[in-house]
Amino acid sequence: MNIQLRTQKIPVGISQCAVGDPVRFNGGHKHSKVCTQLLAQCFELHPYCPEVAIGLGVPRPPIHLIVSDRLRAVGRDDGTLDVTDALEEYADRIAPEVQHLRGFILMQKSPSCGLRTTPHFKADGPDALGHGAGLFAARLRERFPHLPLEEVGRLNASDIRENFLTRVFAYDAWHRYVAPDPRPARVIEFYTAYKYLLMAHHQQMTRELGQFAANTRAMEPQQFAYEVRGRIMEILAHPASRKERTNALMHIQGHLKAFLSNEERSELAQLIEDYRLGLKPLSAALTMLRHYLPRSPHHFIHSQVLLAAEPAEMGLCEFR
Repeated sequence: MNIQLRTQKIPVGISQCAVGDPVRFNGGHKHSKVCTQLLAQCFELHPYCPEVAIGLGVPRPPIHLIVSDRLRAVGRDDGTLDVTDALEEYADRIAPEVQHLRGFILMQKSPSCGLRTTPHFKADGPDALGHGAGLFAARLRERFPHLPLEEVGRLNASDIRENFLTRVFAYDAWHRYVAPDPRPARVIEFYTAYKYLLMAHHQQMTRELGQFAANTRAMEPQQFAYEVRGRIMEILAHPASRKERTNALMHIQGHLKAFLSNEERSELAQLIEDYRLGLKPLSAALTMLRHYLPRSPHHFIHSQVLLAAEPAEMGLCEFR
């Protein structure tokens, strides 16, 4: 299986205030140039504002989350305002649209859209018990557990941005290659193409996935495909480390060394070592591996997504 880059932008949901629309409770916005100028080069952004969608309007009374019999979204100044059910029902209502999205970018600290930074308050006081997801984001995660989610502010960091891009591309590729034909053989082809990229994120979990995938008759095909997809997305959610990437690069080097001269093998090994030591960028090692790739007649190594010229490298760009 050779995963081809899309010629069209990938559909991704985003909190509407992040694209610059004045939909916040105070009539303002939280425009993110990283999202609208950098990520929009490969993402087709679909904006959503749950609080406006349920009729709160702009400007509107601010809401916050309190912990009582369940997590509730109530008015910060007017405790009689309760939009808990409305926010969750809105997430359910747009589920058919979200089904076609390949990721979702959410506004941090928002009582509706926050993913991990939203304060959860005591019902009887001003102190926060902790931080977690807003109601809309929590419902999205519940209904679409494998959908790549990230907060707007965190995408300013190049490593987090690259990780999100990688997850979105993988989720999109799954829907293009496996979802229409989820036979176990197709699932195994997909896992095989992603093997070294997965190793760069978490070796042990990748080995465990390989052992699981080897027994395709253990469950019904649709459930098998769902389980493999979940494990792939879980592995990719782990940040790729320099150590793990070096190990993956060395595995690829091992597949190519029979087709290289002594001088070429030595040069490639030194470049990978320089990457391990932080002296050379990952792109340098990948470029050289791609240069030697045509010499190998083995389809397995040609199919590796880690060697594809993915636009995930955008994530490494410094952006102002």
